[in-house]
Amino acid sequence: MAKYLSPYSASSTRWLRGNLHGHTCCGRFMDLGESGRFYARLGYDFVAVTDHNKAPSKGQTAGWQQAAGLVVVPGEENGSTDHIIELGVHEVTPTNGSSYSERAEALRGGGGFIIACHPQEYPHGADNLRAGAPFLHAVEIYNGLREARGTHEHHNVALWDELLTAGRKLWAVAADDFHCQYISPGHGWVCVQAPEDAGALTWENIVEQLKRGAFYASNGPNFKRLEFRGGTLRVEVEKLVRDIRVIGPGGETLAAHPGPALSWKAPAGLGYFRVEAHCGVKTAWSQPFFAA
Repeated sequence: MAKYLSPYSASSTRWLRGNLHGHTCCGRFMDLGESGRFYARLGYDFVAVTDHNKAPSKGQTAGWQQAAGLVVVPGEENGSTDHIIELGVHEVTPTNGSSYSERAEALRGGGGFIIACHPQEYPHGADNLRAGAPFLHAVEIYNGLREARGTHEHHNVALWDELLTAGRKLWAVAADDFHCQYISPGHGWVCVQAPEDAGALTWENIVEQLKRGAFYASNGPNFKRLEFRGGTLRVEVEKLVRDIRVIGPGGETLAAHPGPALSWKAPAGLGYFRVEAHCGVKTAWSQPFFAA
């Protein structure tokens, strides 16, 4: 039987929706007491605050959470350019090195969840990602603000597959990059898997699940079930999903089936596989199932 490591629990279908990239530092409605309620009304369970080179204090985070009515994950967007997000911190981790990889390594050492931001914005974004991959937890494969500004966000998926094929272990994130004067809520998000019997979760719980890869990314469709057991992958999605695809090394499609369900016996010898759900031009991306 082929053995692969699943980032997901087979016993939970509870998903918490959240935005991992958003700001309070530029423009109208940026106070989480206002913008957080926008997200809550859309069914979000949590939002992250990732202001530029500034992390919120414990008191500020608690105040925002009470005002917004959802969980607030503290963090920051690091750098004057070639941005990197660190989530789960109340203080900015010092980055003494000048190179992207040195900064990523320092941020990883700070204990947060580390995400490469919008690589398509930078002419050298792919090189940044290749250099920083050993220290990153994830890459932003979809950024709603950047798409609105005309970047080709789909190229990020090919870059992600390139790195996965080369043996790098990177999770994938979709996010709004919320700046209210530029973009409204609800363009890209993640859904974090939570135990069925868990009560109210904290931002610490959410960051822990992100590090484990127990989440998926989307700009439209939603997964209901992602299970790998006994060598068989079982996927369930919303009824409106057009098709489900299993993607392997090199971005090759290994299997495809109309929604809303897929069952697929994984062959031996793959470095990884992952799942996409398609609804028109919108996509949901599972995290990779890596070879054991």
